[in-house]
Amino acid sequence: MPQRREKWLVGAVILLFLIIISAPYLVAQASTKQDLYFSGFLLNPVDGHSYLAKMRQGLEGAWFFTLPYTAEPGAGAAINLYYLFLGHISGGLAWSLLFTFHASRVAGALLLALALYRLFARVFSQPGPRLVALVLTLFGSGLGWLAISLGGFSSDFWVAEAYPFLASYTNPHFALGLAIQVWLLTPLQSDALIGWQRLVATAGAAAMLSILYPFGWAVAAAVWTAWVAWQAWRRDLARAELRHWGAILLGGAPYALYAYLVIRSHPVLALWDAQNLTPAPPLLDTLLALSPALILAALGAGRVFREGESQFKFLALWLIVGIALVYLPLNFQRRLISGWYIPVGALAVYALAQLSSATVRRFASLALLFLALPTNAIIILGGLNAVSSQQPALTSFQPELAAFKWLEDHAPGNSLVLAAPETSLRLPAYASMQVIYAHPFETVAAGLRHAEVLAFFSGNLTQEQLAEYVARMHIDYLFYGPRERVLGNLPSLPGWHVVYESGDMHIWAPLP
Repeated sequence: MPQRREKWLVGAVILLFLIIISAPYLVAQASTKQDLYFSGFLLNPVDGHSYLAKMRQGLEGAWFFTLPYTAEPGAGAAINLYYLFLGHISGGLAWSLLFTFHASRVAGALLLALALYRLFARVFSQPGPRLVALVLTLFGSGLGWLAISLGGFSSDFWVAEAYPFLASYTNPHFALGLAIQVWLLTPLQSDALIGWQRLVATAGAAAMLSILYPFGWAVAAAVWTAWVAWQAWRRDLARAELRHWGAILLGGAPYALYAYLVIRSHPVLALWDAQNLTPAPPLLDTLLALSPALILAALGAGRVFREGESQFKFLALWLIVGIALVYLPLNFQRRLISGWYIPVGALAVYALAQLSSATVRRFASLALLFLALPTNAIIILGGLNAVSSQQPALTSFQPELAAFKWLEDHAPGNSLVLAAPETSLRLPAYASMQVIYAHPFETVAAGLRHAEVLAFFSGNLTQEQLAEYVARMHIDYLFYGPRERVLGNLPSLPGWHVVYESGDMHIWAPLP
């Protein structure tokens, strides 16, 4: 294939990728009814709103993060810096937080696509396998579509950081983090000479990755550590590889160590970390969520270690180390899934490239793509269907946003607002308020706080219990709208009065 034609095809593939991860959001926005507002998230809206809440802190000028979904967040810490940075960008450019979020997401997706092509150009000598690998990793997924047809629900529907498509479809830091991770994990050329400029660039990228997505840095560092150890054992370690590995460790370790220490020592963040449990999917789920590419990748890895070239051995080691990391006995196992599908896809294409018949290779490649694409198509269609059917998780009421705006304009910053969990999830993204409960991880003592909110609106508490709870939590405002009505009638609170009313939206506060 002529080089010029390959570049045009690569450009077309990447453009199609960017359109597919963007168009559903535009369709969802256009399909909402007159009195509804599309929340801006088609996958995992709980975390999506939490990212906007982090960005709002940056919009307000903060460079130290505090938990927005906790009544008493304590002192700030220099974590979640990327979303604080995006908030500063949003304010500087006078963009909405949601527009900044999605513009950054698409920009990260573009860098990820380019990083993937750079990786495949390095490991595959022929343009055909490079293009197949690019298409597979950008658009592909597992056999979740088969599981869901049988009543199951596998992790390729929701573990976004494992797949380039889902990462790019979901949020900015997954897409950009994977782009940097892939750049760091691209095998070096056999005759590479790394000067100080390249070392500085590598250390800077590792530092950025540790700030942006420390688990991605941990994966990159672990893979390169395993590779350096293996090459040293084989007495085939190149000086360039040793320097590259050192730059990754030295660049990323300082911030990763800081984040670890500050989270463990912070009186509130330590409690958040203790309940932030993300176990790995069951092994059978993993096998299904990475197949059919994983089956071919296993065959490819077996051949690589027998007779393959160095760059393919690096990919095989990436796959092995990646799987081993996820099943270590750690509280954050699933966070280490970052980029799993990339070595799987590359090794699957390597296995196909070993087939002797061009016709068989072409047929097998098409079959692989045919089986790997439906899951992501279902994800897109499912999100759009949820918006068109006005699912509360993906939509907001226009009057609700107006009430949020009133709080932002009239309530003192960081006032504590009691509202239903779904309201509380949205509120800190639109107003600089604290809430009682909204997020299963970012609300400290989440189970207790959730139960308290439900009990407050249930109508089962006595007047004395209501007064004691409001006083103990130091609640500044009570929000009561349609989401709260679902939980129960408005409790009677002597000494409180309505400070905002618009239709069925009411905000209450204590009498002065």
